Amino acid sequence: MNEFLPGVTRRVFLAEVTAAGAVLVLAPHLKAAGATMTSPFRSGWQRMPDRAWAGPDFWTNPMQDWRIANGRLECIKAALARNVHVLTRDLLAGAGTLLMSVRLGRVGGGPMAEGKGSAGFSIGVKTELEDYRHSLIYGSGLELGIRTKGELFIGVGKQASIAPLALGECNEVELRMELEAKESNRPSRLRLAAYHGSGGQLLGECVHALPSGVALAGNLALCANFGAMSRTAAGRDPAAGDVDRWWFQTWTIAGTKISDRPERAFGPLFFNHYTVHEGTMKMAVQLAPIGPRDETRVRFQVKREGTWTTIAEATVDPVARNATFRVDGWDARADVPYRVAYALKDMGGPAQDCFLEGVVRRDPVAQPTITVADISCNAHFAFPNTACVAGIAKLDPDLIAFTGDQYYEASAGFGVDRSGGDASILDVLRKWTLHGWTWRDLLRDRPAVSIPDDHDVYHGNLWGEGGAKAPGNEPPAEAKGGYKMEAAFVNAVHRMQTSHHPDSPGRPGLQGITAYYGPLTYGGIGFAILADRQFKSAPDGTVPPTGSGRADHVVDPAFDPKTADLPGLTLLGDAQMSFLRAWTDEWRGAEMKAVISQTLFTAMATHHGPRYERLIADYDTNAWPQSARNAVLREMRRVFAFHIAGDQHLPAVVHYGIDGPRDGVVAFASPAVNNVYPRKFEPEGATAYTGDFRDSFGHPMAVLASANAKPTFRSGVLDMEVDKACGFGVVRFNKPGRTITIECWPLLADPGQAGTQFPGWPVTVSPLSNYGKAAPAQLPELRVAGATRPVISVIDEKTGETVYSARMPSTGWRPSVFSAGSYTLLVTVPETGAQQRVTGVSASSNNTAVLALTVRSP
Repeated sequence: MNEFLPGVTRRVFLAEVTAAGAVLVLAPHLKAAGATMTSPFRSGWQRMPDRAWAGPDFWTNPMQDWRIANGRLECIKAALARNVHVLTRDLLAGAGTLLMSVRLGRVGGGPMAEGKGSAGFSIGVKTELEDYRHSLIYGSGLELGIRTKGELFIGVGKQASIAPLALGECNEVELRMELEAKESNRPSRLRLAAYHGSGGQLLGECVHALPSGVALAGNLALCANFGAMSRTAAGRDPAAGDVDRWWFQTWTIAGTKISDRPERAFGPLFFNHYTVHEGTMKMAVQLAPIGPRDETRVRFQVKREGTWTTIAEATVDPVARNATFRVDGWDARADVPYRVAYALKDMGGPAQDCFLEGVVRRDPVAQPTITVADISCNAHFAFPNTACVAGIAKLDPDLIAFTGDQYYEASAGFGVDRSGGDASILDVLRKWTLHGWTWRDLLRDRPAVSIPDDHDVYHGNLWGEGGAKAPGNEPPAEAKGGYKMEAAFVNAVHRMQTSHHPDSPGRPGLQGITAYYGPLTYGGIGFAILADRQFKSAPDGTVPPTGSGRADHVVDPAFDPKTADLPGLTLLGDAQMSFLRAWTDEWRGAEMKAVISQTLFTAMATHHGPRYERLIADYDTNAWPQSARNAVLREMRRVFAFHIAGDQHLPAVVHYGIDGPRDGVVAFASPAVNNVYPRKFEPEGATAYTGDFRDSFGHPMAVLASANAKPTFRSGVLDMEVDKACGFGVVRFNKPGRTITIECWPLLADPGQAGTQFPGWPVTVSPLSNYGKAAPAQLPELRVAGATRPVISVIDEKTGETVYSARMPSTGWRPSVFSAGSYTLLVTVPETGAQQRVTGVSASSNNTAVLALTVRSP
């Protein structure tokens, strides 16, 4: 029976083993003849300032439960299966030796025998993916260590070797292990010994024979488990309360089975995101959780005349642990190599300069096709998703849009810390770091947008109510509206994910929660970044009973969607709607337009969850509130804006309807990268799953492509995610050809191979289909002199409203309108301010007239 921690999502944890620090005494008799010893490793915690980060050689699980204090690594939470992996060494397969040691004791002092915890090593930690980063989160290995009840152990269950350990009054132990691995046809030998930490006396030893054919290879880790302390021990450290905590010092590693992996060091500069917009470059750099005695300034450098020159500096935010650079007057006409520099302090010597290098790409405005990657919903089951990253790299997107759920509450195990304060911040930083570690090589040299969705702020579903405080932390509180986590936490998430975005016109809302919506113009495409959860009304106490016991899931088959379309409900909120209207009038630098937001403006999924339960309606979708939803789409279609979204875990291309079929814009919902909650589109009575439908809130909906998850899933990590219809997609904006092409691949597909997309893709649409309403009348054919590709705004003189605006697609364009009558045409060149207004232009069916215009500069 394994001594593992049960019931933790997708992970086998070490349940009774702990290990930390090590003072290694090399055993010469273990050195195989002719073997090569790699350079010995020593943890070096004694030289580090106090902080929550163990250093670039280590990964701690979870981050908030570990700290450097007084030159030691401390596990500060009394709980099972806490561990720290070394990144820059790993255990090789085959014959050879491994020698490790560590010093350990109780943070509160006192005899170790008074507690109920355990401590030790885990060696050969790996998973079926055999990726060291995946093994950090989900791996298991051979456990060996001490139990404070007086035992040394190697292995767990029936095959374990156990020996007595005479701890007595000892309050500090040096734990040493020696492995002599033989060839595959010979048994291997492992010895574990414990010594008094100050006196050096042998307290016990345990020898274990590994059967022939057992190959140990993979990560090396120290692990910590805790039990209740006696009242005597607790009295020595009042801060410890009713439980015990461990410290570790001087972990050393050597041997011929050890590989030196310096390239795997991670931090202090974890990863970065940047954007370039209207002459301003903004870059956010995510750092490790440095401490108050660490350097707080980060430098942004470019190479000038062969020398790296600092052109901007930024202070590390003490909560979000990131630094945001802003460089105005950025020349976006050329690629600019850069590096971010940070001085990592060493208490025993000079600071070491650390660098993160990349390229700020030129704005590809002259490029005929702009490719945007749409990435969302990563539960990190297959972290670091190397095949997915490689596939997207082959597509070489110009812009990456992370459309929400960059991680989930359960990402990387250990549940979720909602306790508040810095513990919750470090908890979310660890999950956010998985995201950055996955994509960092792509993020170094291309701009990216990152929109936090509900799970990013620790919600299953989010109805933000403009920043209100939710009435509790439990799931039912979500449907009452507001944020469950404290405002400082939400703002830290916003800062981590969006501080590199172009400046937002939004102002902080309730509780001071920041807004992040705003514009981005890049590559000749004008994007609107929307926060479609932050201001949305909540259903609980507003809509009729659902019949499910939940305020958001309707299961009543007699549900009438009209009863939910109530006055006063909001989707984007007044201020964000004002931004959206202003954005539709701003065409400077934009040939085409697109909106990036978290989720679709339709209720497409018919079946939800691991058992594919049928829902009549789901208030989490942006199909509700209906009137507010329609108002958003009317603004989007006025500029023929394509919609890029995620969230649904159901890859699809949908043509929205407002008043009738296909009179709205076209949208793409990307697949989940790793799917935690499958959904399907299987409408009752349908024999095909593309075509025209109505969603559960009564909206017309044309499904142009979709990909359902399979009914059951295979057991392998990658196979399971493929069966859940996981993957990635891109949207290609072809400016000269005036087409938008949506491509979508399964998780492990190679985009370089033909025929590997999901069935039904690619889908190509015209931007003009983003206002697909039947247009029975035409204006005269426009022939414009004095400008190339001006913006044409068509204004209905009867209502005074702008019907639509668009870049003139050709030199002789005959605009269509939706009714005969008199119109005003406003022809502008946004980049120069030149314009021409013509009133009283008649529209009629089969119009053959020609209207010649000359645009003059102001």
